[in-house]
Amino acid sequence: MADSKILKTTSSYLEEIAKGNGKSEFEALILQGLELIHVGKGVLRCKLLVTDRVAGEDGAWHAGVITAVMDTIGASAVYSTGDGLHSSVDLNCSFYSTAKIQETVEIEARVNGSNGGLKSAVIEIRRETSGELIATARLWMSPLSVKVRRNVSTLSKL
Repeated sequence: MADSKILKTTSSYLEEIAKGNGKSEFEALILQGLELIHVGKGVLRCKLLVTDRVAGEDGAWHAGVITAVMDTIGASAVYSTGDGLHSSVDLNCSFYSTAKIQETVEIEARVNGSNGGLKSAVIEIRRETSGELIATARLWMSPLSVKVRRNVSTLSKL
């Protein structure tokens, strides 16, 4: 039951961003129009239409936007494992091609390992028409934990 709730939360979060209703304007900008294909425990597959809003001066999908998309989709795949919120600590991207405006790409993120509390995901972006690899990324994430101290006498004076 807990797994289905986590998967529903992951789906709802991404669907709201795709509609432009995300908590961040940047996420709404880079993921508007996202179409979820599959949301499973540790696996996400989706499609995204590249719009002129995310293109560079050359009319191609901007590499910085591609990186941000891979980080967000990878983080969502990590969240879908049910181990709580995580924060990116390392993101390594490789670019092989790019996409033009009005081209649809397929994005797949898969959690492929862990080391202690760290989780690793691999993200691939491919051209929908030919399956040509556009970019890959390896993402490492650490559990996000916030501890609130109620005793103000232990706070630093700095």
